[in-house]
Amino acid sequence: MKKVRTSTQKDFLERHPSLSGVDPMNKIDFDPKLLNRDEVEALQNFLTDLCMDLTIYMELFNEKGNIEELNKFSGIIFSKIERSYLERICLKFATLMDPPKSCGKENLSFKRFIQETKSDLLQGIYNDIDRFYSNSGIKNWRNKVLAHADLLTFVNNSISLNFERHEIDAVVARAQEFVDWICDPTITTDHRVKLPYGSDVSSFVSGIKKLNNEKS
Repeated sequence: MKKVRTSTQKDFLERHPSLSGVDPMNKIDFDPKLLNRDEVEALQNFLTDLCMDLTIYMELFNEKGNIEELNKFSGIIFSKIERSYLERICLKFATLMDPPKSCGKENLSFKRFIQETKSDLLQGIYNDIDRFYSNSGIKNWRNKVLAHADLLTFVNNSISLNFERHEIDAVVARAQEFVDWICDPTITTDHRVKLPYGSDVSSFVSGIKKLNNEKS
């Protein structure tokens, strides 16, 4: 599955020829060509996989009409699927927030690329993402529930998540911006994945709706 390239530097200049003297690359404070391209590609693929989960999650569970059809078919099953998707998204997102190295092993994380580039630009994007990571409760959820079964947390039921679906969507878009800078700074990529017709969420929900109508 691929994402849509929503803008390139060439596109920008074609739309705004009067700004041909303004180089958006002036913002960048590192040379992407010096990065290990295998590592960059690995990060790009990892985020694409996360974005595919996010796309399915948002299109299934953030549309009122879709939720109504899913609940009509089986509210219990789809509530579990929704929870599983959210946990999968949050756990993948959380791994990107790891330090460059843990227990003597290298991590595929944002901090790894910040350490390699010494980039204030990437650090600024990371800081925005990290604020959400901590304030949303995902950081504690990952450490005490998803990755470990912390006894006191489960006994006291003390973990709470404080974010809306649109906020996790926005922070993954910010993560895509981080990856775009190190992959190809002249291109802006849509963080949502375009699924092929017939295998997309709309087609799936249409099938569920058809079954619901047959049952009623």
